[in-house]
Amino acid sequence: MKKYIFGMALLSTALLAACSLDETPQSKFKETDAFANATLTYVNSVAKVYSEIGDGIYGGTDAIHCLQEFTSDEAILPGRQGDWVDGGKWQNFFLHNFASSVDTYNNNWKHIYKIIGQCNGSIDQLTPMLGEHPDYKPYVSELRALRAIYYYYAMDLFGQVPVVTSSKQGTSDVNQSNRSDVFKFVVKELTETMPDLADDQSQKTGKYFGRITKPVAYMCLAKCALNAPVYNTDDVAPDSYKAFVGDDKSKECKASETLGANISAKGMDIKMTVDGTERNCWETVKYCVDKLAGFGYTLSPNYADNFVTQNQNSNENIFVRPNDDKTYKITDYNLIRSVHYNHASAAGFNGWNGACATVRAMKVMGYKESNEDPRLRQNYWVEQEYTQQTGGKTVDDGVGGTLSYRPLAVVVDFDANADKHDVKCAGARFKKYEYDPTAAAQGQYNNDLVIWRYGDALLMKAEAEYRLGNHAAALTLVNQIRDRAHATPRTSLNLNDILDERMIELAWEGVRRQDQIRFCTFTQPTADRYPGVSHNASAGDYLDDTQGYTCVYPIPYEVLNLNKNLHQNPGYKK
Repeated sequence: MKKYIFGMALLSTALLAACSLDETPQSKFKETDAFANATLTYVNSVAKVYSEIGDGIYGGTDAIHCLQEFTSDEAILPGRQGDWVDGGKWQNFFLHNFASSVDTYNNNWKHIYKIIGQCNGSIDQLTPMLGEHPDYKPYVSELRALRAIYYYYAMDLFGQVPVVTSSKQGTSDVNQSNRSDVFKFVVKELTETMPDLADDQSQKTGKYFGRITKPVAYMCLAKCALNAPVYNTDDVAPDSYKAFVGDDKSKECKASETLGANISAKGMDIKMTVDGTERNCWETVKYCVDKLAGFGYTLSPNYADNFVTQNQNSNENIFVRPNDDKTYKITDYNLIRSVHYNHASAAGFNGWNGACATVRAMKVMGYKESNEDPRLRQNYWVEQEYTQQTGGKTVDDGVGGTLSYRPLAVVVDFDANADKHDVKCAGARFKKYEYDPTAAAQGQYNNDLVIWRYGDALLMKAEAEYRLGNHAAALTLVNQIRDRAHATPRTSLNLNDILDERMIELAWEGVRRQDQIRFCTFTQPTADRYPGVSHNASAGDYLDDTQGYTCVYPIPYEVLNLNKNLHQNPGYKK
């Protein structure tokens, strides 16, 4: 039996190319020792799964967050004359040349199914014990809810994916499920387990810190409901997502009221049953957000407080990845990957001078215009504002001038004739999280990494109200968010305003790709990417997708080669 514990986890992950696991300390325990009491049972069934999440959602070099941001109109990793070309990887992301051989897709698939596999192993271990230990049922429910959240990520990124619910399933038993069926599975698992989950706020230090509690489950249900028109579209042909293809070719990338009305109508027809009552998906969003308010979630008085070093005190953050340099060591590469070398060095850490905001993001935020939003400079370093962190100016990488970030100078790839200052300094840089100079390890700061927060939930509710025709209620909610940020209140509202507000409020929080698909702007050209845009020779041309198949990523080749029951998403090479 002592090998059985480890063997189940290995089977469920290996059969889906999740990962190759090294033997863990738990594999050296006999089952009777590992589950001798309630505390050991929790440690060896639930806690061990959480410990494997690490930086896979947010912060890692190939985290889920990367696939949500660097393919959107918000963030870019430009080629800086040799720096960050990486074989065209990042430019291909931005230009929507998705290929299943890219390691990022495979790494994300592996991470997702590693956690799913470990949940399955622990559930299979605990379930036979429930007759003698009914008090273990909340552990099983928590694992099922965590597994459901990871299937939410799998469904969101890859569309039609295998639903594996037992560590005892063999490879020949694993088949792909339609996206709509994965959606139904996620909703069923979250609603069925909800009664057993704790009411506690997961973002606060204590027994349920970083765990799946009722508020986290309601937030995931709200996310499912918000994107239900997308998630209930099955991949049967390359044009299955045609309804989500935008028609704005002006590079303004505006959301269309006409196309939006079609998506709103789709949502009216999709029914979800939560807490015993059936509602359409927009009413479900409203219901779940109201439940979050009932659990005590509110907007923090100060926007930046959600991202400070000690942000475990936030009443706005809902789901976080605990992060510090002692107990919960997660490396967050977002700050490191973004800021200029000399900026970072002067502040006391390493910088890789890469990722930055797009020109479009700066225009939406009103950079240097009369309507510049206050959140722009809370989310990004621009010009010479880095001196707030460094205490003084620094040089521009030996080019000969003072370092000054140039938000409107960024392009996909800088050629040999580009201005040298632009090459090194183009693009507003990541600032969102307070830098922690006390951290003992590079990148392992004491800010918990925010996955979901109540500010997002209120904007989700505003969108749901708008799509239901309650425009005045939607405007009130949007202005509640703007008032907190000391931004000028809006006097009117349309779908494009809501999409813009989400970019401003949720900059760099890993929701932009989802938002663009739902608002039918993901496939539209922007001021940064368009047919004929200059790019590195190692990257492909901008893909003007008129069918919509890029609304899901390709299934990684490695996974397809491992399991011949699986097939590629339509539109991609087999």
